[in-house]
Amino acid sequence: MTKHDIYDEIEGFQVWNYMECDKDEEGRETWRINVEVKRGGEVVVPVVVGDRTYADRGLAQVAGREVGASLLKTL
Repeated sequence: MTKHDIYDEIEGFQVWNYMECDKDEEGRETWRINVEVKRGGEVVVPVVVGDRTYADRGLAQVAGREVGASLLKTL
């Protein structure tokens, strides 16, 4: 399993996207995301588990940003 932890700065918050990749029997990637929002090292929104899978890392990264931005709207 491959893992990538990245974050984006949005309005002073760090939106963390914890991405994990598995491969099926045919070698195709399946990416899952979990998103968390922090500010100054403190967790503002605990990890939200993604309910979809993505065919590549780029799609998973974009989805993580979108989920994070929607979480910020609820604050």
